[in-house]
Amino acid sequence: MVRLTAELIENAPQFTNAIKDRELDLHGYKFPAIENMGSTLDQFDTIDLSGNEIRKLDGFPLLKRLKALILTNNKVSIFINISFHFATFNLCPVSIEV
Repeated sequence: MVRLTAELIENAPQFTNAIKDRELDLHGYKFPAIENMGSTLDQFDTIDLSGNEIRKLDGFPLLKRLKALILTNNKVSIFINISFHFATFNLCPVSIEV
């Protein structure tokens, strides 16, 4: 089973997207949990976590720069303290279609 490690985050595609935001592409790895997000060093405006096996939305440090979190095609059914982590910062769209 694949885990979301600091090494995977470091080696994942990173780019400037069409709206000039820094994006981290972690889609399609099939990891079951969000972990080690502190290793992003809050460098990204958008993080794409689509197409994984995520069931629980937790494991986030404070990411003040984050504006978009893409969670489509996951199995999210539990949200833990998401408002605490993101409500006072820049996060706008959270895409969680299943």
